[in-house]
Amino acid sequence: MDGLVREYADAVLERPSKVVKRTKVPHAMGRAEVEKQVRAWQERGYDVSSVEANLESDPAVLTASVIAMREAVKKSEAVSETLDQLDVTGFESRAALLREKLQSPIRYPDVDAEVEGLRDAIDGMRRIEARRELELARERESAERTRKVLELVMRQTEALPPESKPKTEDIARVLEEPTPVRDQATNLVPASTFESFVEGESNRFAHGAAVAVAKNPAKAYNPLLITSGPGLGKTHLLHAIGNYITSHSENSKVLYLTCEAFATSLEEARVQGDVGAFRERVRGLDCLMIDDIQFLSGMPEIHEEIFHTFNDLHEREKQIVLASDRPPKAISNLDERLVSRFESGLVAGIEPPELPTRIAILERRARDAKVTIDPEVLGFIANLVENNVRELGGAFNRVVAFSSVMERPITEDLAREVLSGGPAEAAPAAPAVSVSTDVDRDLQPGRSYLIKEDRPAAAFRLFARFLGGRSRGLVITRTNPAHALPKRADVPLHTGLFEARRKGLARQVEDLRILGMGRDVVADRMEEMGLTQPRARRDEERVVRLRDLSRLRHPERSGAEDPRTRDGSHRGLVSEDYPRASISL
Repeated sequence: MDGLVREYADAVLERPSKVVKRTKVPHAMGRAEVEKQVRAWQERGYDVSSVEANLESDPAVLTASVIAMREAVKKSEAVSETLDQLDVTGFESRAALLREKLQSPIRYPDVDAEVEGLRDAIDGMRRIEARRELELARERESAERTRKVLELVMRQTEALPPESKPKTEDIARVLEEPTPVRDQATNLVPASTFESFVEGESNRFAHGAAVAVAKNPAKAYNPLLITSGPGLGKTHLLHAIGNYITSHSENSKVLYLTCEAFATSLEEARVQGDVGAFRERVRGLDCLMIDDIQFLSGMPEIHEEIFHTFNDLHEREKQIVLASDRPPKAISNLDERLVSRFESGLVAGIEPPELPTRIAILERRARDAKVTIDPEVLGFIANLVENNVRELGGAFNRVVAFSSVMERPITEDLAREVLSGGPAEAAPAAPAVSVSTDVDRDLQPGRSYLIKEDRPAAAFRLFARFLGGRSRGLVITRTNPAHALPKRADVPLHTGLFEARRKGLARQVEDLRILGMGRDVVADRMEEMGLTQPRARRDEERVVRLRDLSRLRHPERSGAEDPRTRDGSHRGLVSEDYPRASISL
């Protein structure tokens, strides 16, 4: 730089002139032109008050208001087209309200977000309805299985003398779930308490919220809304809240009602001309619990009563607990005021129970029934029923009842016989890995495997068996190696553990290249390294070298063989993360 200055001492350095972006200024519109545009908008039903308010203003201000209205109308037309494409069946009132807002685009500039919210609600309702249909089909299937168990018992007792045969009604009574006893004053089931509720990862948040509400009514979360599919425990938690409050405060007034029971009681009060007494009862409570509020969709006649009951209790700082199989926004034709109030507190969801929770539920039932069942049998039953605690209990009851009636020990063969409808109708069980049994199959080179388990214990046993105790081998896992190795004594110590992280991709690939030379490689959760991300392309050369050296590959979902692994010289297995801790090898 000094040399340049000496060479060109007389030079003048000038900055380039600043580029000024010229903005096109709209010409001022005359009043006649504006009035013509206003009449056109009015004929199409638009609210033009924002423009009319400026008719006597400065021409520049009037022109700006017309331009703003023009842009708003353009946006409104686009949003209206989107709304017209939606199937709003079940959401007619909400769609009508949105169409009204679209006629006032200046007043409601964010109506497009509300239309997207309606789209999400419609999609959510469709998914929930499909899930509900599936649950109903499963309940029908469960009832059919109970009938088949009854037939199975009768077939196997045909050879017995008449005096030794069990009566059909006695068998049916044993198979059926007993009707729970309810408290007449509160309509609560005393047996449904927090102590009898099995807590797990799938329901921990909802359980914690329910306990907080029970210990501090109207102070913790008000209202509390618990959502889940059928048979996952939301009703149990409502009863547990009520039972806790009544047991710790004898003077507290608590009432549990289903949505249908609320509607029936209100209708009876109207017929008898005693609506005042009904309102005094439900609005004078310290805690009101309403179950199955999704059925408000078909009960518009009680929306107003629910609305005023909610407001009265909330203003007097009384606890409200609700349960539904879907979020309020996904309940078709639900009054928008109710949607707002139901979502004003805490919404806690319950997911289908994971395997350890299902096993814990069966263990609790076994203790309550005072029967001893091997863990392998419980694991077998738990693997058959994944998404419904009620169905899980029904399967358990059928096995125990059949064992009792037939005086046979409860084994896995007996459970399979009962739950599949009998030996002749037994279908091959889906491949599953029990947490309490070892894996009885070997991995084959060039194939992908799916192991569903909540902790990769069986997967690591497979890894160890695959490596065959040889001195070379590498396991790449997203589990912290410092914690993984001591807990898995069945993994050979010579097997390397590598933690895959997205940070420092290039460094990780280079480390893996060195580690993978001359070894068989087993990799877990490779997408954590970002190999499937677009940014990995700049490291493509390193990735290719790594794959060439270790024959590491991403799993083929189809399970097709990889030509590079057919010779068996190097075997590469890659694991991806699947829902609910599934592991693919």
